[in-house]
Amino acid sequence: MTEKDIDSVMAIERAVFRHPWTRDFFRLIISDKKNYIVTLRYGNKIIGYGSYHQIKERVNFLNTKKDYRGIVHLINIAIHPDYQHQGFGTILLKILLKNAISQNAEYCYLEVRPSNTKAIAFYKKFGFSVIGIIENYYPQENENALVMGLELQ
Repeated sequence: MTEKDIDSVMAIERAVFRHPWTRDFFRLIISDKKNYIVTLRYGNKIIGYGSYHQIKERVNFLNTKKDYRGIVHLINIAIHPDYQHQGFGTILLKILLKNAISQNAEYCYLEVRPSNTKAIAFYKKFGFSVIGIIENYYPQENENALVMGLELQ
């Protein structure tokens, strides 16, 4: 993703999320070398995007018995509503996970609303499982977040 993609990405943000990220937040994500953010195009149109943040240090994640040499935090994935349920989300997540593995990541985690049953089912299809809960993670709705994780191979 580049600066010139932000207008298209903002349109997706507003169509998909109740509390969309700001243009400045996307600029911040693009500028941080620990972030990986990509757009998905159909023809010449941007129809989706996804991003993760790399944590390169050795980490014992959530008190597991294993130290991971690299972890990625999936921070956002979105497909424009006109293109959802056509396999584009699967393509996008595969791209993100493949890139994370190429960067030596061994674990991926994300947060999701418990009320977002479609997203939970989507992530479970990839092998993610619920590993924790963060209380009041979405304060606008007083909603917790499920933390889901996946060991990468």
